[in-house]
Amino acid sequence: MGVKMSAVLQLPYHEALSRERDMVAELVHHRDIRWMIWQTPPGIVVPRSHAHYDNFEPAIASSKARGWSVFLRDTGGGAVVQGPDVINLSMSFISGPDVDDRIGSAYRLLCQPLMAMLRSRGIEGAYRAVSGSMCDGAYNVVVANRKLAGTAQRWKGLGRNRPQEYAVLAHFAMFLNLDLSAAAEAINALYADMGVASDVQARTHINYLEIEQPRREDVLHAFTDELNAHCQRLRDAR
Repeated sequence: MGVKMSAVLQLPYHEALSRERDMVAELVHHRDIRWMIWQTPPGIVVPRSHAHYDNFEPAIASSKARGWSVFLRDTGGGAVVQGPDVINLSMSFISGPDVDDRIGSAYRLLCQPLMAMLRSRGIEGAYRAVSGSMCDGAYNVVVANRKLAGTAQRWKGLGRNRPQEYAVLAHFAMFLNLDLSAAAEAINALYADMGVASDVQARTHINYLEIEQPRREDVLHAFTDELNAHCQRLRDAR
């Protein structure tokens, strides 16, 4: 019997970022939804703009000494924690001129597979900001008033011959079984070393394993297999 391939990729962060960029570039040649489910070793990911802070280099050195390497990303917002207890979904697609509320529509498309999984379990998910959460935003996926997943997106024009079409890369990071206290402490310590006020609180976040106890021993592969199947249905429906 052959070994079933996992739906989740294990990638160094720089490789995950490179693959996301490739997903955007490839939209010049196709119109399909494409996606990648992935995880990366432990670290803190911050917007590239953070590198302009005067104390950034010594701050990331101190963070690395505490066990949290720091990586730069292309999207804005604030610091987030990555690691083996976080599941990422990156999705690329085209947004055309007939789309209303482009930003909101992109986030809802990205999160549709996760929201469908929650609904199938009788779990109510919502989109809203959660004060005290890492990289807080209006399109957090929220369960029981706590942040389950954070979202981001970036856009790129498709050129003069397609003036009203954009390549979109949307991404969410969902907490599976993260040590939320350690994550909050790591982010607050990084910002303190940068001279930036931060009050990320563990209690404002929720892990997936807090809202559904796994019915299979291998919860990671069970979850990502189902997430992948929902992404396939989303692609086939468009």
